[in-house]
Amino acid sequence: MTLLRGSLLSVVLAGCSFMSYAAKIPTNLNDNVVTCGQNARCSNKVMFGRNYKVMQTAKFTVMVSISNEATYTRADVSIENHGDYSQNISPQDFRVEVVSPKARVLLYVPPAQLQNLPVMPVVASAAVAVPAAPAVAETTPVVTGAPPVTPSIDELYATAKKAEAEKLAAEKAAALKHLEAAAIPANEVVRGRVYFEKDPKARQVNVVIPVSGMVFEFPYALTF
Repeated sequence: MTLLRGSLLSVVLAGCSFMSYAAKIPTNLNDNVVTCGQNARCSNKVMFGRNYKVMQTAKFTVMVSISNEATYTRADVSIENHGDYSQNISPQDFRVEVVSPKARVLLYVPPAQLQNLPVMPVVASAAVAVPAAPAVAETTPVVTGAPPVTPSIDELYATAKKAEAEKLAAEKAAALKHLEAAAIPANEVVRGRVYFEKDPKARQVNVVIPVSGMVFEFPYALTF
């Protein structure tokens, strides 16, 4: 019996010693939280007529621009996946945290519940004329095995300009749509609008964007 008590006491003491050692191991539960301008570099980019804050990590590039629209807080969000596999996003998990003058959380508002929003402009595809190839007269004899005609520099430039304009128009159209829960394919970008509740008295806010285990925080001083 004495031997059994001694064994139990040894186990308890060993457990206490382990817990004491573990308590000394430094831990940081916020390692997955990156805050624009604090523990992460932050830059600005003007795109589609809006000023975005930009944070870039090894896995993602996240961009946010906020404004007031009707009775809502609007966030234009762009997320680029740098990984080799798809990553899921869910706007329902996004939020706006009011820091001052009174702390509160402005929750996400689904598109189906939005009311009295202004009609968004329709972005048409840009049309860029491409010079036509010189016409070939019907009397011109066909030479078998003739080398292909090389496009001129002007034709190549016009084709590249048209492709770039069409890409920009497609990206702008995507940015004007509501951001939906979806998977971001590897090396792809998703963009869209996200709406939250509005606090007319808010002066300092954090736009919080959770993405695949990471949390991106964008502090804003509201002046609008």
